[in-house]
Amino acid sequence: MAELYGKDVLVVAQIVTNMLRMFGFILLIPAFVAAIMKDYAYLELFFLMAIIIIVVFSIIKRFLRQTECKMKHAVIALAIGWIIIPLISTIPFMINHMGFVDSFFESFSGWTGTGLTMIKEPSLIPNILNFYRGFIQWVGGFGIVVLALLFFEKPKTAQALFLAEGRFEDFYVDFSKIARVIVLIYATYTFFGVLAFLLAGVPLLDAIVHTMSTIATGGYSSNSIGIGIYGKIPMLIAMVLMYIGGTSFLTHYRVFKGNIKKLFNNPEVRFMFATTLVAGAIIAIDLFKAHKNNYYDGVFYAVSALTGTGAGTPVPISSFPSLSIFVFMLLMLCGATYGSTSGAIKIWRIMIILKSIKREIVKYFYPTGTILQIKMGTHVITDEDSLRAGAYVFLYLALLAVGSAIFVFAGYNMVSSFFLVSSAQGNVGLNIITENYFNMAPFLKLLLTFHMFLGRLEIIPFVVMLRSMVMIRR
Repeated sequence: MAELYGKDVLVVAQIVTNMLRMFGFILLIPAFVAAIMKDYAYLELFFLMAIIIIVVFSIIKRFLRQTECKMKHAVIALAIGWIIIPLISTIPFMINHMGFVDSFFESFSGWTGTGLTMIKEPSLIPNILNFYRGFIQWVGGFGIVVLALLFFEKPKTAQALFLAEGRFEDFYVDFSKIARVIVLIYATYTFFGVLAFLLAGVPLLDAIVHTMSTIATGGYSSNSIGIGIYGKIPMLIAMVLMYIGGTSFLTHYRVFKGNIKKLFNNPEVRFMFATTLVAGAIIAIDLFKAHKNNYYDGVFYAVSALTGTGAGTPVPISSFPSLSIFVFMLLMLCGATYGSTSGAIKIWRIMIILKSIKREIVKYFYPTGTILQIKMGTHVITDEDSLRAGAYVFLYLALLAVGSAIFVFAGYNMVSSFFLVSSAQGNVGLNIITENYFNMAPFLKLLLTFHMFLGRLEIIPFVVMLRSMVMIRR
């Protein structure tokens, strides 16, 4: 899988071309919204970008013949696509007089569902740009790959792309049908989310932006505070949307089919709710000891951190006591369920490691040679699965440590550094740095962008891409 031959490059180019064609069609949506808002400058920009991308990559596609796609092609194409698309997406931000690095940061943070921003006051930028920020998080949540599967890819290519994206839903054999189901579920939740926010008194544009960013566990807001600025009811609605975004699409599909028991029987979902309860209790005790009474905000931030949303409230997360900050960091490392819009390590891997540790302890109480299986619901976890989960967690934490050390070397304190890099790599968006954030060195902004990229791809595709690129053969 490491070697990349000349013919492999053509296969990768074909997949990336289809992803970019899909991206071109996607840009027609913000163009349409710009027309409704009568923002003709951005209407012209989005429409022109869409037409150029569609035409250029449609022409390129004519010169690329259809060939069989393997897993290595899908992994490499995915990594390249997640670089090119955010790069092109910087243009609308640069038109608004943002520098290239800040624009690239904003675009990448949007597409990866991170939510860290370089815009100090989002309420002051054009409305269409706020819609665009929420929209790229919404599309990034279920992945550009899912949309490409709807129209362009052959069955084998679709399967390889789907698996490379980290999705393993098996409720259909036809992967294009899986993509349609995912989009339908996503759109349905989005519609009801917007409706709920409107009924709670949130203005229309803000309701749309916050629904798109929250269901995608992205966290972008149309103001500098977050959804919490509108009160406790919108915060409650947001928490429900966070849990929805943090639950796998397969579980949602089964709920839609009327099998609600699958939701409560899902070990990851039970673990997610149990983790929230334990974390909420610890934070409540910590706040009580510190003579603070912002318990509701504490629970909100716990859900926001665990699901990787990064949504905020009028109470800054930096104002919480040290133990609470530590809990938030652990939740950001954990992440939500596998196959969801959430990032970080994922509950699935955490549970595998915990069960592996338990097995290593209890096996001493059984006769020699006894085979003890690890089960996750009805799934039997192999030793290879356990090893793979452990290796991923080790690599994840090692990269996190390196990034944090660079920030410490640049003059930031250790806690703030680890918190910020954890937030970026886990695609969360929370931040406790109150000074020297917006004016941090460009290199550090690009470093955070790199961690966002690693977190969105779950590291391995990036490593495969690098190794393949240095081993290209004719």
